[in-house]
Amino acid sequence: MASSLHFIVVVCLTIGLWFEADVSNVCRCETCPSGWTEFDGRCYQFYGVEKDWADAERFCTSIGGNLASLQSADVQNFLREMVFRDTNVYKNTWVGGSDAEGVWLWNDGSNFVFNRWGKGEPNNLGDEDCMEMNFSGQDYINDAKCELKRSFVCAKDTQ
Repeated sequence: MASSLHFIVVVCLTIGLWFEADVSNVCRCETCPSGWTEFDGRCYQFYGVEKDWADAERFCTSIGGNLASLQSADVQNFLREMVFRDTNVYKNTWVGGSDAEGVWLWNDGSNFVFNRWGKGEPNNLGDEDCMEMNFSGQDYINDAKCELKRSFVCAKDTQ
């Protein structure tokens, strides 16, 4: 009888502890807002509407991000395919690089380590100070005039 009572007490305590456990902190999974896609710890969203580079950056900052920085070849390839999935073409697309008198910077403040320019780029032809990917539909990063209208990719940290 005592062992039955002991078993019942242990079961009741175990069930009580299990139901009282705080499972809200079990997984701090990083996620992206609805409509955004996570890759390599960041959230990305392609926008097909065309804006000049400054307006595209202003739009991205208004929603808590920046134009996307290409921190690796994997990120560049991911974004290239994201644009293709949405448009069925490799469309000229603004990303977050800009030229401050010969020094290229990422507008999100991250370290500018980039070596995947197209052949002969950046060439600053006609005062080109902003970075686009998919130049002429190619896997090609180009410096372009910032006032051109392009689609763009915003990026933000995961939540």
